[in-house]
Amino acid sequence: MIEKYERFINKLFLFLGSSVFILIILMTFVQVITRYLINISFPWAEEFLRFCYTYMILFGILTTFQIQVPLLRIIIFERFRYGWLLSSILYLIMIFCLLVLIKGGIKLYLMNLNSYYSAFKVSISLVYIPFILCLSLEIIRIIIAFISLTKTKKVREL
Repeated sequence: MIEKYERFINKLFLFLGSSVFILIILMTFVQVITRYLINISFPWAEEFLRFCYTYMILFGILTTFQIQVPLLRIIIFERFRYGWLLSSILYLIMIFCLLVLIKGGIKLYLMNLNSYYSAFKVSISLVYIPFILCLSLEIIRIIIAFISLTKTKKVREL
């Protein structure tokens, strides 16, 4: 089940990240052409590109596997008789830490709800939405892996 979820997440966010990257290239190209050839600059372009960079990076993060230490995984989790139990405990710790980060992201979102970028006239809090979304989807991935681990008792890569 986790493989199906990972394939969906990878394809969806690879598409979204690539689309935002193309938008960044086009917007930067237009900005350079208008600034140096026509001598006109769009004041909102920099803020728009900041949003695009934020979303592109977070979509890219969602398409990759978590950083793992293979030696630790091989020595402890696969050779140890109750490696699945240690892995389960680590999953629960990861879920707790991600929930704390989501709580902080929501707090930052609410703190900046009434602050606006000067040229773009959108809330600064919109930058925190992909952070909250990314962490929420990672929690879903860990929960699915945790359920798979408790059923099979086999440690696998997350």
